[in-house]
Amino acid sequence: MTIAPRCLLITAMAILVATQIAVAGDVYKTVDAQGHVIYSDRALSPNSTKVTLDIIQGNPQDAARLAKTMAAANADAAQQAKMAQQQAADQQQQQSQQEQLRRRCEAARSRYATFAAGGRLFHADEQGNRVYYSDAEIDAQRVSAKAEMDAACSQ
Repeated sequence: MTIAPRCLLITAMAILVATQIAVAGDVYKTVDAQGHVIYSDRALSPNSTKVTLDIIQGNPQDAARLAKTMAAANADAAQQAKMAQQQAADQQQQQSQQEQLRRRCEAARSRYATFAAGGRLFHADEQGNRVYYSDAEIDAQRVSAKAEMDAACSQ
């Protein structure tokens, strides 16, 4: 979040008012090529115009009220930023969970398609040798894969 230049000017004036410093001074106002107004304690270009400011001591109660209002606004902005960050984290977690469910469904469909196609199917034993499924085992694996696919893809 960026702070607008006017907000900085208001904050600076509030600090001056809060500390009850009476200042009278010269300030130079310059308008750059993009039309931005810049205030400085020295002339930034030949086009700078001199402005004399008379700062009037403010009411301490007004300064305290302004400081309290600024603190509340800053706290609110911090709370909103924290909520936005939490929402982004929640959304990322939800997307991650959805991706895991999609992969699980895809793997279950692939397994079911393998057993639904039939043919000479095998798995590897502990020594890495092929062990072919019997027709009854293929039917049992097909039923198991179908149930797994239905469970994984129904969410």
